[in-house]
Amino acid sequence: MKRRMLIWGLLICLLAASFSPVAAVEVDLEQDYLVLFKTSEVCEETVQSLEDMGAEILMEVPQIGLINVRSTDPRFIEKAQDFKTIEIAVEDIDIRAPEVAMEADQTFRSVEPREGEDVAADLYEQYQWDIKRVTNDGKAWDINSGDHSVVVGVIDTGVDVFHPDLKDNIVSAQAFFPGATEEDALRDSGTHGTHVAGSIAANGRVLGVGPDLGIAVYRTTNHQGRFHWAGVLSAITTAADDGVFAVNLSLGTYSIINNEQQRALHQTSTRAVQYAQRKGMIVVGANGNNAMDLGKKMYTVPGEGKQYPGPLFDTFTSIPWVISVSSTTNRDTLSYFSNYGRSNVDLGAPGGDLGPYWPNPEADQSLRDLEARCYSTIPVARGSYGWAMGTSMAAPKVAAAAALVKAEYPEMSAVRVKNLLAQTADSVDKNGASHEFGSGILNVYNALTR
Repeated sequence: MKRRMLIWGLLICLLAASFSPVAAVEVDLEQDYLVLFKTSEVCEETVQSLEDMGAEILMEVPQIGLINVRSTDPRFIEKAQDFKTIEIAVEDIDIRAPEVAMEADQTFRSVEPREGEDVAADLYEQYQWDIKRVTNDGKAWDINSGDHSVVVGVIDTGVDVFHPDLKDNIVSAQAFFPGATEEDALRDSGTHGTHVAGSIAANGRVLGVGPDLGIAVYRTTNHQGRFHWAGVLSAITTAADDGVFAVNLSLGTYSIINNEQQRALHQTSTRAVQYAQRKGMIVVGANGNNAMDLGKKMYTVPGEGKQYPGPLFDTFTSIPWVISVSSTTNRDTLSYFSNYGRSNVDLGAPGGDLGPYWPNPEADQSLRDLEARCYSTIPVARGSYGWAMGTSMAAPKVAAAAALVKAEYPEMSAVRVKNLLAQTADSVDKNGASHEFGSGILNVYNALTR
């Protein structure tokens, strides 16, 4: 039980005590914790001692020395930090799925092709300006469209593995949250992960950047759509062990290094990224939708001043090795919601917006261009195809582009692939160090024709 639920539990107990004529009974409340060991290995002797104290081990991430624990002992943190093998113990954090407005295509209809009629990629032709922008109108696929020897990991809300445009490219599916079943790995807890997967390797009525790439699904949200932090880190390290070449993280949170709980968040995620780097796996991250300058040491609001009492980091995109991606529009400008910052952003990629006249001072919604968003797959039960915008839609295009480069140049290392994407990006401001786009806007066709 996370902090949010604990507060409600205490309130219920207090109300019961107020209206009951009998003496209040002390109730043990469950709380979840993250426990990080001093080395990148889990000390099993310490784990046994924690279990002897009554703790339940929910998940281990042995590659980085992390365990997720549940305990009813209100002094658990104090007791855990008495162990010399433990670096830090903090309350677990509850992270919502990315707040991306997803709109199913209400005009979509299932099409049974007539004899001799081809409806393949019709929705790509009609709506997917973003995929065309990255692939030079599909010319990149004449060089390489990918294959299943190169796999992109989707660490997200899950993917509808039965979607007709995705099913042939799904190579594996796993779920990472307490109580997850094999069946859970096959479903999307919402729509976000399926939309992301379609941007990577859809191959049907819509197309991804690499329509023949393999997709490995790592679902990290529970049935309420909330991310399990230890599950996210376990998914990263498992993907690296599985031989995945690039993973997409269209998720994250902000952390303040002088806040102990959030420092632990940053420490654990840094270990996971470093593990991926040692394994040669590229990590791509969406840098967020709060229109913030992540290059600054402090988040400020005009007229209000500093909002956080310490340096602000985006977890994951502030971590070295992660390719941090901002969102661009169909006009090659920064999306109005996208985070930015010279010291954070590595590349820009299409994530969409609502056209050049939104937002506007009058909040006139008639000026919105709804087709300036990104079109992709969503679970069949929710409409099959839909619109969304966000850095969540931008990042997977970079992950797919990295995989296409690897498919074309199998001898190329992850470091060289990252460098090539940077070197061949379209430099909007001509200096290759944009405050908004880093090295420039992604162009996989350029990378494949270097």
